Order: sequence, then structure tokens, then C-alpha cells
Amino acid sequence: MTIQEQRAADHDEDIITELSEAEFREAAYAALDRLGITYAQLHDMASRRDFSSAQAHSLWVTIGGALDL
Repeated sequence: MTIQEQRAADHDEDIITELSEAEFREAAYAALDRLGITYAQLHDMASRRDFSSAQAHSLWVTIGGALDL
């Protein structure tokens, strides 16, 4: 994965990384693969508010609804 732009934010410790849509999609699928679930399964967990793990919940917070995967 390549990073289009990485720049410092207003605070010294914050870094903002901007990805293209393709890079974001690739990262989302890789995260789903690592968790062993599909986007449909993650979406179902979110609709029931019953996630299989803290990592699944965190992934939903990150990618949920952002793209139609």
C-alpha cells in the first residue's frame, strides 16, 4: 500500500495519513481478512450491536458505512 500524503496535524503527536479510495478499500479488505469475517458479517454485527470482538467493533468504527464494500 502506498501513502499519498502524510503530514503533521496541529499537534506535534498527531499524524494524518491520506489514502486513495483504492488504498482505503484494500486496507479494509485486509483488515476483514485478518479478522476472518466479511463486510456483510461486520455490517450484521453492527446492526445487532453485537460484535464478535473489540477488533471487529473498532473496524466498524473505522470503515462502517464509509464504502459500500
